[in-house]
Formats: sequence, structure tokens, C-alpha cells
Amino acid sequence: MSKKIACIAVVLALLVSVFGCSKKTMELDPQLEANLKGIVKMGVCNEVYTKYGLEPGVSVDKIDARDASVKDYYKLLFTATGSYTVVADKGELYTGTFTIDGHWEAHGGGTGECKLTAPKNGLKTLPENPVVKETEAAADTTATTEPTESTIYQPLTEYINANTSSMGRIVEKVYESDVNQDGSPDLCVTVIYGSGIISSAIVVYDVQNDKGYILDERMSYDYTILGASENVVAVCRTPYGKDAKTYGTLAIEGDALIFVEKEETGATVSAKDG
Repeated sequence: MSKKIACIAVVLALLVSVFGCSKKTMELDPQLEANLKGIVKMGVCNEVYTKYGLEPGVSVDKIDARDASVKDYYKLLFTATGSYTVVADKGELYTGTFTIDGHWEAHGGGTGECKLTAPKNGLKTLPENPVVKETEAAADTTATTEPTESTIYQPLTEYINANTSSMGRIVEKVYESDVNQDGSPDLCVTVIYGSGIISSAIVVYDVQNDKGYILDERMSYDYTILGASENVVAVCRTPYGKDAKTYGTLAIEGDALIFVEKEETGATVSAKDG
């Protein structure tokens, strides 16, 4: 009997070795989890935009990661699930889900296959490639020539492109708030960027004076907009590699965009409404 048990143990060990069953699910530290979420969001955003021509909002529900290292080479594989939303014509909100595979290695990370469910609004499904319809409308000489959201945001987009890394970039919801207190609304947005190391910065664009500002302390602090009212932008500051959070607002001092610590901002409901 003991010989049989020993043989079974040897067979199981071989199966584990061959099929990689020994690779255990990893518990992610906060910074690594934030980096993986950033990679996931970039992958899903690219997939949704390519298929539907609209920028999505992405929420990551779960990340399952396992050690896939060989010898001393640090590497892990992960699968993430979550949901995404897109705003279509007439302000209709469509939602869908995703599953995406990715990897994290010593030199950075990336995503593989991304499976999407079609975004729906009730029983209605968002049609694919709405960009084609927009192009056809632009060719119609009877179409309206009023400024579109894309042309209004063009200077902001150009400033972001010139001042943040092009190696992966997510531009989140744009808020309007009078940060410089000149009586005109400024465009405010969180920009997540990077490859391997993911950073979160805030860009404010003064449309009235055609001038941009950026609050970016890569590998020291990450900054995220929580929401905004007419005159206040609520911000969360997180030290790189740590989970501590500090709340505050934005201000312009001289030619610099600065973070003004105000812990009560984190509990301000109106600021979170956006």
C-alpha cells in the first residue's frame, strides 16, 4: 500500500510540474494592483474605441494573478474582469462587461485577448463603428457647423499629448471648473499614463488664455480628480507605492498648478457629483 501511495504522489508531482498547477494565485500589493488596473483600462479602452468609436469609462471588478516566473525572472500572468460604459448620442448610457488577459514582467506589462459583451441600454445594443456615421455626416454640406465637443477639447488634447508619455495613455472624464478664478471655466482632467510604471496626473487647460497646466509628480505622488463644482475641483493624492490618501483641491499659484490639502474635501458630496 505504501508503495502505491508513493507512486501516486510521484505522478501528481509530475502532473503539477508539467501543467503548471503549482503556480499559486498571488496577493497583490496596492501599487502593483494599481499598475495592473491601469494596464487593464488602457487595453479595454483601446478595444472599445476600436469597435464602437467611443471612449469608455472602465471599472475593474477583480484581478486574478498567478506567478509565472522562470528561475529568477520576475513575471506574472493575470486575468481581470469588470464593466465599461459609453455615452452615445442623446446622452444615452450603454454598459457592457469585459474579461482581459495580461502579463507583468521586469520591463513592464501589457494585455492580450480582451472579450467584450456588447454595450446595452435596456434592450437596445449600441451599433458598432459609429465613427463611420460621423464621417458621413461631416461630408453632408447641409450638416450643422456648430463646434463639436472634439473641437472644443482639441487644445486640451494637444497639451496632454505634448506633456505626457505616449506609451499608453487614458484620459478620464473632463470637468469644467474655474481653477484660476478668472470668471471662465477651465477644463480639468485626470490623465493615467505609462508603460510598466503607471502614473496618474492632472491637467488643467485655461481655454480663455489658451494655456495649460499639469500637476505631475511621477513616482512620488499620483493625483486623481474625484469630482468638481463650478469653482472647486476635489482631488485625491496618493504617495507612490502606498495606500495612504490625502484629499484637497486645485489652485494656480504663479505659473504652477498646485495641490492644496483640505481633508474635508474627501467627504464633500457636491464636489464628488461632478
